[in-house]
Amino acid sequence: MDFPVFFTSDLTSSERKISPAWSLTYLKKRLEQTTGIDVKSQQLQYYPDRSNNEYVVLQGADEQTTLLEQFAIVPYSRIHVEDTDPNSRLSELYDGNSEPGFQLSEEEYARRQNSVLQWKKEQKLGRFDPLFDEAQRVAQQKDESLASGINVGNRCRVINIEGERRGEVKYVGKIHVLDEGKSPWIGIQFDEPVGKNDGLIGEHRFFQGKPGHGSFVRPNKVEVGDFPELDLFAERR
Repeated sequence: MDFPVFFTSDLTSSERKISPAWSLTYLKKRLEQTTGIDVKSQQLQYYPDRSNNEYVVLQGADEQTTLLEQFAIVPYSRIHVEDTDPNSRLSELYDGNSEPGFQLSEEEYARRQNSVLQWKKEQKLGRFDPLFDEAQRVAQQKDESLASGINVGNRCRVINIEGERRGEVKYVGKIHVLDEGKSPWIGIQFDEPVGKNDGLIGEHRFFQGKPGHGSFVRPNKVEVGDFPELDLFAERR
């Protein structure tokens, strides 16, 4: 399901809906149209916590196949598009020494009168809608219900636009570093090296898996059942 995210660069700010099924390359191509920053020069800095300036760089070994769902991006968070080209013509339009731009804490950014957040507050849209908290509560309850039917050791599969991935459930529970422990996550070790980790997120290990086989996904993306390992050579016989 698509959800809104705030995008900023040194010269622009906007709100855009993204899909977890998009690849990093596809997102960067879309951002090139709004920021003017060449795809190859973009560094995407994801700010999951509004209270500080800590960010995670969204990147992958193959960005054409690296999907956004692998980064656990939450609605109404912010992604800053950094121009890494020192010779970019856009950099000539922005003087980082004379204008604070977006090198602010998330709290300071939220207080800016000309920010997208301020407009959202005034219009009571998105997470500033009085009904937003209720919608979030319902979504969290749904995740809790789905997670209650998923157990460590279950065989499972995850299907998206890239195809079907099968594996085994290795972890079921909250992960504070992803969403402050608001909703449960499912840790999976896939049969093939189609994951992004080995069960380790930052300094926190949630399960011990094979390198490149592990991923953490939302319960609504996981189907458990009798899903044996796929025979990749079956069609060739």
